[in-house]
Amino acid sequence: MTAHSLSTRRAELEEQVAQILASYSEGALQRTHESQAIDFKEEAGRRGPGGLIEPGSPENPEAATKLADEVACFANSPGGGALIVGVEDRTGRVIGTELGVDWLRQRINAAVSVAPDIVDTEVGGLRVLVIYVAESRDPVLNTGGRLRWRVGDSCREVDRSEWWLHRDARTEHDPFARPSQRDISDVRRDALQKIRDLLPSHEFSTDEQILRSIGALRSDNKLSEAAALLLTEPGRTFLELTILDVPGGSVLNVTRPHGSLSLLEQIFFLEEALRLRNSQVTLARGLSHSSVRRVPEGAVREAILNGVIHRDWGRLTEPTELRWVDADSAFTVRSPGGFPRGVNASNILSNRDARYPALADLFRALTLVEKQGLGVDRMYQSMIVLGHRPPSITEAGGPFVECTLTGGDPVAPVMDMVRAITPAERQKDVNIALILYRLLHRPFLSLAGLSELMQSTEEAARVALRAAQQTSIDGTRLIRAYKNAWILGEGGRARLASLTEEDSAFPLMAFGSTDSTHLASVALEWAAFDGAVTTGDLMELSGVSRGTARRALEDLAERGKLELTGAGRSTRYEARKVG
Repeated sequence: MTAHSLSTRRAELEEQVAQILASYSEGALQRTHESQAIDFKEEAGRRGPGGLIEPGSPENPEAATKLADEVACFANSPGGGALIVGVEDRTGRVIGTELGVDWLRQRINAAVSVAPDIVDTEVGGLRVLVIYVAESRDPVLNTGGRLRWRVGDSCREVDRSEWWLHRDARTEHDPFARPSQRDISDVRRDALQKIRDLLPSHEFSTDEQILRSIGALRSDNKLSEAAALLLTEPGRTFLELTILDVPGGSVLNVTRPHGSLSLLEQIFFLEEALRLRNSQVTLARGLSHSSVRRVPEGAVREAILNGVIHRDWGRLTEPTELRWVDADSAFTVRSPGGFPRGVNASNILSNRDARYPALADLFRALTLVEKQGLGVDRMYQSMIVLGHRPPSITEAGGPFVECTLTGGDPVAPVMDMVRAITPAERQKDVNIALILYRLLHRPFLSLAGLSELMQSTEEAARVALRAAQQTSIDGTRLIRAYKNAWILGEGGRARLASLTEEDSAFPLMAFGSTDSTHLASVALEWAAFDGAVTTGDLMELSGVSRGTARRALEDLAERGKLELTGAGRSTRYEARKVG
């Protein structure tokens, strides 16, 4: 749908909703006929014994899950639709709801990767929510992994092939959803075997059944353009791998898959070639030994897949370039084309857009990627928990998008710290990883700083901070509030104290260090954030004694870096004003 048709459709839905709500009389809506675009939903989980409606609350996980499924259904349907929440669907009786708008939107987005517009309104003195859902450009699975859309006044299951056939008939559709000139006989046997390896649940399915289930074979018995690209012989090399000794140094090897291999086979071929360079490191921790690769394999795969899925396929003659630098254990994927629309280096963690939805969905159906956009999250998390820097993803001239993963020997104390996080589920949380990364290298974290780090809103950052405050290391909170910021908790500080400069390729916070340069950096950073720094602030942020903190601040004042104000207990060192 074009931007114009989207706005027109929203106006139509708002008019229908307004007419329905205006029909309220004697405790109920008189216009209760559900349609293709309008549905009524009572808040789930509020019925007590005998069907009594119990008091509502801002958070209701059961209701959020059921509403997420309905949102997914509307997102898959032509023109989307609207859910009116807080109304008994059989009678139109207004029950109301106390669900929090921001909380509900975040829960729905986490469940089905759709963040709908939710309007808070009042009907007959009771609070009602209207959830407006726009039509999605790619299939949206519900919380049970099923694809459904609206048929009449209810949701019905649909397969991917039918979904894409419908999308193909609409304007401004994805070119990869179109029918190709190829059919099942053109699919390479080795590509089919790769699919069977990826989807063991289809062990007894025929080739046709598998291809239809993943949306590769359309109902007209033609492969989609996405499937033709991924599974048939292309006659060209889509990826190539170059091995260097040092950046800009000698080329040790160049690997180019044969053009007879399908794109799927070329990806696996180069993954195997990379394993020979991306060697394993064995870590001895007491009596146990574990091995990890210099760059996590999951991050390597995600980088390759992002470079394939989101590249500009109009530039067919240019391969997606993979580069490995031995000396730095650095892996770079350079893909033709700039960022997809709406995506840039500052929002790549939070943006879920895809240049070619049908191609991205085919990779999802093959389980090579999960929900759109989560691959970048996974790259960040898997690098940070090994003590490495987060990925660098930038747009270069050409344009090209370059994703670089710099690995090496993992930092064992950081790995141990992550393994000590409880509850254990938080060890895989990318937001927890980002918070930990910042506090391993900086003295404090602000709300605005975390929002920027997460490339998201301050509300999302607040949610992440609440989760971190409910997470612990060695029996102490992962973070704790200090004035208007957050600092690493005592358990994390104790573990960080065991790290040495040799443990990491880049600087870490040195709690307890009396180094004057380090203390000056901490003091100036806090003064820039809070406007002033006190002896107590520096003690809290750096872990040094009162006397050491006082001397460091006096030295900064003598050098004109800070300005002394007050006396005695009111002594403060303010950031010196420029100009």
